Amino acid sequence: MGINKITMIFCSIILSIGILGSGYSIGKAVYLFKKMNRTVTVKGLAENDVKSDLGIWEIDYREVGSDLVQLDQRLQHDQQLVNEFLKTQGFTADEIDRTQLKVEDRLANVYNQNSTQNSNNQRYVVTAGTRIRSAKVDLIQQSVQVIDKLLQQGVTLAFDVSAQSPNPSYYYTQLDSIRPAMLAEATKSAHIIAKQFAKDSGTRLAGVQHASQGVFQIMGRDTSTMNSDWNSNQNALGSIYKKVRLVTTIDYQIK
Repeated sequence: MGINKITMIFCSIILSIGILGSGYSIGKAVYLFKKMNRTVTVKGLAENDVKSDLGIWEIDYREVGSDLVQLDQRLQHDQQLVNEFLKTQGFTADEIDRTQLKVEDRLANVYNQNSTQNSNNQRYVVTAGTRIRSAKVDLIQQSVQVIDKLLQQGVTLAFDVSAQSPNPSYYYTQLDSIRPAMLAEATKSAHIIAKQFAKDSGTRLAGVQHASQGVFQIMGRDTSTMNSDWNSNQNALGSIYKKVRLVTTIDYQIK
């Protein structure tokens, strides 16, 4: 057997051993990786029904005419009637404020086809408003039901159907007071689920590898996951009674 042939056989043997060793090392690394990363990811849920503690209600009134001085006088009269109505309902002066005045000149609107006619007696549309900011959320709700009393006194109420937020809107401002208890409840819920998984799979929990608190969601009390407005804030703002929801995500090691 020639020297070249012997050399080739020797090199082939060394190459084979190297390939086998490399394959063993890769296989061992994958095995160790899987063994070290045996985890289960679970979600814990906590829900709490709460009542809003702040309400904001805007009452807008509108006058139309050609004389701004007269329109302002009529709006001041409307505002006086609105304030008297609110105080009769039980609101204090500190809870009542005036909103910004809005003036629309129809003659200046190039898209208005009837600008000439409007310039005679309906050139200006002036809108004013009164804002109620109060913790008396029940009183706000009751007052909304009798707003027609202002109509009976001649107040031209303006209802903006294009408003982005419900009117009135209700808010819950005490989230910090229930945050710790809800977080503990959600964590406990996740742990129960993880223990059940470990039991069903014949493993044991070995501790928490990673945890995410999640985001607190405030929604209408009757909102469910089947509703199209699950991620919308509108349903929550229009409801005095709300549901606070927290979903935590926790990765547990198992062995």
